[in-house]
Amino acid sequence: FFPEKRPFFLEGIEVFRTPIQAVNTRAIVDPDYAVKLTGKRGRNTFGLLVASDNAPGNYGEEDRAKPDLQKFIDKNALIGVLRLKRDIGNTDSNIGLVATTYNFIERRNQLGGLDGRFRLNPQTIASFQLLATTSRRLFFDSDQNENIYRRGDGFAYSWSYDKTGRNLGYIFSGEGRTRDYRAGVGFTRRTNTNRENLFVRYSTDPKPSAKLISMRVTSGIRSSFDWQRRIQNWESESRIGFTLQRQTFFALGYEGGYDRLFEEEFGPKRTATQQGAFFGPDSERSTYRQTFYIDGETAPTKKYSASMFAAYSRGDFDFDFGAGRRFPRVSPAALLDTDAPLDPGPGDSVNINIDFDYQPTDALRASFEYTKSRLTRNDTRRVAFEDNVFSLRTTYQFTRFTFARVRLDYTTLSSRVRGQFLLGWTPNPGTSFYVGYNDDLNRNGYSPFTDQLEPGFRRNGRTFFIKMSYLIRRSL
Repeated sequence: FFPEKRPFFLEGIEVFRTPIQAVNTRAIVDPDYAVKLTGKRGRNTFGLLVASDNAPGNYGEEDRAKPDLQKFIDKNALIGVLRLKRDIGNTDSNIGLVATTYNFIERRNQLGGLDGRFRLNPQTIASFQLLATTSRRLFFDSDQNENIYRRGDGFAYSWSYDKTGRNLGYIFSGEGRTRDYRAGVGFTRRTNTNRENLFVRYSTDPKPSAKLISMRVTSGIRSSFDWQRRIQNWESESRIGFTLQRQTFFALGYEGGYDRLFEEEFGPKRTATQQGAFFGPDSERSTYRQTFYIDGETAPTKKYSASMFAAYSRGDFDFDFGAGRRFPRVSPAALLDTDAPLDPGPGDSVNINIDFDYQPTDALRASFEYTKSRLTRNDTRRVAFEDNVFSLRTTYQFTRFTFARVRLDYTTLSSRVRGQFLLGWTPNPGTSFYVGYNDDLNRNGYSPFTDQLEPGFRRNGRTFFIKMSYLIRRSL
């Protein structure tokens, strides 16, 4: 999931936000045209968005020669979104509706629903959302091990009860989606699932002059289950954090949990005449999980700041997908036969993130970030994957509205180096002008055409671009 950064879609995006992400403007990939109207009259807030997206029918030269794709080539998807919301009473309360439509050849989706937010008292907020969807598209059938074009109707819900006191607070919340729930213009997470949560926090009164300014303790319980009433996972987490002088904070945490996998979520479901997606006689996998972590941040001066997060987990799942040529599948079944069915299993994982910021002047700011992820399976003691990501970002502000930005990223998993160079002018929100250059290279990576190791640097592509936008504001 990538957050929206395009100015046209960012303007007024808060109008379309709801607890369940029914609207994700990133679903509009490459619009030929788009029209948006947002505003507020009295107690009523409204939003309307219509777009024609050419991305679904934009195929490369090789795909254009395939007979079964001819009906899709150069066709556009028509997308529409309607959002209405009305404020209630004199408190921070409202009720609203949302409707979306996505229309492409053999892929149609309609969504509609209600949502509400109610401030019961100065400390308590209750909210809900109900959505219904209907789709005509391909759905995977695990019993038949194939995609079937059919109609599918779905339902999703979300609710929360949030009480925030001076020192003590808690949140009850839940959400769920049926198997055929789809949001063509939204962001659909796991389907056929329900998730219920309880989160409690306690914080001391701050003492600005003391060495220990404040302390915060949190605890949470989460559980997921499907609509067949089978448990999918549960988690229990506790965390204690300390706020110190010189803008310094650190915390310690522990999380215990249980994860359960069903083979029909990964492929075919085993029958008398069909092999299942998982290797061996068991159609399920499960593991108990423990995670220990520490995180912190500090900004002792205006010039320097840093943050870090480190976690060690026992019992994290390796789904046995592999991670490219550098990290092929390492399950017992895959080591004997690379074409064996999936054999998920638990392992030990390490996750580290370190960020350092340096700002010697008001105009210049530089930051360096390092992220490490590593998973080692318990049964074979082989590394399932390891990735190290290095990022360097520098921004220089020439004037209040003019800036230059450079970003370099390198990831060891794909051996990929990316450079981004940007000169921008943003005199006011919605009005901008950018000139940029992107470069994309591999260093000692594998060719996407021959699958052979290519030593040294090889360019994947480079782009020079100019982007501009101008926001026209009119009051009704």
